[in-house]
Amino acid sequence: MCRKELFLSILYSSMILLPLQLAAQEESLDFEDFSLEALLNTEISSAAKYKQTTKEAAASVTIITSEDIERYGYQTLEEIFQSVQGFYASYDRNYSYVGARGFGRPTDYNNRILLLLNGHSMNENFYGSAGSGTDLSLDFDTVERVEIVRGPGSSLYGNSAMFAVVNIITKSGNVINGLRLNAEAGSFERLKAAITYGKEFENGTDLMISAIIADVKGQDIYYGEYDDPSTNNGMAESLDWDKYYTFLASLKYKAFTIEGKFNSREKGIPTASYETMFNHPKSNTIDEWGHIVLKYQHEFNANNQIFLSTAYDNYHYKGTYPYEWEDETGESYVYDSFDENHGKWLSNEVQYIHDFSSDNRFTIGTEFSKHLKSEFRYWDADVTYFDDDYPYTISSFYIQDEYQITPKSAFTLGGRYDWYSTDWSAVSPRAAYIYHPFKSSTLKVLYGEAFRAPTLYEVYYEDPISGFKSNHDIQPEKIRTTELNWEQQLSENFYSVLSVYRNNISDLIDQAIDPGDSLLQFQNVSKINSTGFEMALQMRYKNGLSGYLSYSYQISKDEATDLKISNSPANLLKAGLVYPLFDRIYLAASLLYESERLTVYDTKTDPYLLANLNLSSKKLFNHFKAALRINNLFDTDYRTPGGFEHLMPSIRQDGRNFNLKFEYIY
Repeated sequence: MCRKELFLSILYSSMILLPLQLAAQEESLDFEDFSLEALLNTEISSAAKYKQTTKEAAASVTIITSEDIERYGYQTLEEIFQSVQGFYASYDRNYSYVGARGFGRPTDYNNRILLLLNGHSMNENFYGSAGSGTDLSLDFDTVERVEIVRGPGSSLYGNSAMFAVVNIITKSGNVINGLRLNAEAGSFERLKAAITYGKEFENGTDLMISAIIADVKGQDIYYGEYDDPSTNNGMAESLDWDKYYTFLASLKYKAFTIEGKFNSREKGIPTASYETMFNHPKSNTIDEWGHIVLKYQHEFNANNQIFLSTAYDNYHYKGTYPYEWEDETGESYVYDSFDENHGKWLSNEVQYIHDFSSDNRFTIGTEFSKHLKSEFRYWDADVTYFDDDYPYTISSFYIQDEYQITPKSAFTLGGRYDWYSTDWSAVSPRAAYIYHPFKSSTLKVLYGEAFRAPTLYEVYYEDPISGFKSNHDIQPEKIRTTELNWEQQLSENFYSVLSVYRNNISDLIDQAIDPGDSLLQFQNVSKINSTGFEMALQMRYKNGLSGYLSYSYQISKDEATDLKISNSPANLLKAGLVYPLFDRIYLAASLLYESERLTVYDTKTDPYLLANLNLSSKKLFNHFKAALRINNLFDTDYRTPGGFEHLMPSIRQDGRNFNLKFEYIY
């Protein structure tokens, strides 16, 4: 505990004292501009579907820059969320899950957060899932920034945008400007290689190509719930492996852009989920995602612009689950059970923006998606339990008007209508008032509604043998959010945000037992009310010194029982500091404190304090970069909740581990 207290003292003291030490250096050293002013002037497109600064956005927005990613050594979207106020993560040794503002249902596959890659939705069409760990399989060295827009986003984006819209913006070819080769090695026999090429040609064509491949052997993990000689005394051996690869490319010429991504990830399952055989080598899942999108954007004049896009997406999942079966004679047999789904869909969007005046911008758009295949199979060697396909279409229409009432105040009003061929529909309104009482201050009064349509799995899946039935009457779940947001620039180098919010979730979809036949099915089971606040302080100096400090508190309860919901930490405290040791060497430290969470088995996880360090360099000898990241510096033993598919209520996370990275730039 002494080491943790020392680390904490150094970190917080540094955020106060180091600005004084380095302020004198700021003008004399030749650093890139990583100032607060540069960050606040960064234009985002996720909050309104057109470019604006975070002060202008009708939402609470956080930007994670490429500099943040490099200095803190972020490898996954999950790690980024661990640094952002109001968000938290879980990992069940197979998939990573993200919760927001106290809400994260176990095993929901992130289907209440809309994930975008350069504005294109990455949520697939059967489970509604979006990757946040290695299943996303993205090389974050190719990322320019991550835009995190809190609150309901269905008024512009439709389904799944309940708690946040997260847009990952990749670097263009002219930013990369050459060839980059990466090699990484780390704990658990982790190996990773990446190659990226980018260039802007003389005719204006911009090309970016990136590919990665990774292989992680993993670790042997002890689970006390299986501590018996018949189950290897609780040791899951050689089952935590992870293999993935990705290809990403973009080509831009004048008003046209074509982008594509394909990634595949295969993961071993050490937890014996879904009552499978413990410590069996065949237990694994495969996830494959792919898309190609063509975009056209044109400004007719200063007041009129149009955006067109068409895309094709593909998703494939397959799980292998070994089971043991005993016949009438008492002899045991091992058989493999499989589930698999294929999704293929086309999507199109047309958006038109018209400025009636310099004070009034009007946006109108329509989307249409045709889901050609939404197939699910569940079988073993002898019996096919489920095999069906459910194609469907979605038609959508949205409008939004932003009016500058006075030089200091603006009002935004918008809404969207979504219609599903499965006979669901949803209306999602949005309203915001933004007031700048002073040049350094912004007040945002926000209201929005969003929805999540039932996934095809929740509607149609049935298995009479395990006692599970479908529910064709299930309806979309909805959220209404009211938020008050105060943003204050304290000085040239410090910026603060205070958000107070209230979420009301109705028709929450969860598993329940039908009293008529005692069979399980997905139902609209309850209402959830959540109240909380978030405080964040950000520090940035031009010389590269930066830091963050945030605290989030919330309480989320079931309206019917007045009990706290599971997987919902009341307190989150986060801090980070980047300190330039020398002209080209940076040391970054981060802290995360999380209070207890309730599990689905009504037990509680222990609060924990997690610390990470990252030592990184800028370009050395004109061609090289290097970085060393140490995760879980104090080797904290901590756990996060799992779902009902696991015997263990909470699942052990990684202890101290490291990652070493080298980059060659040509």
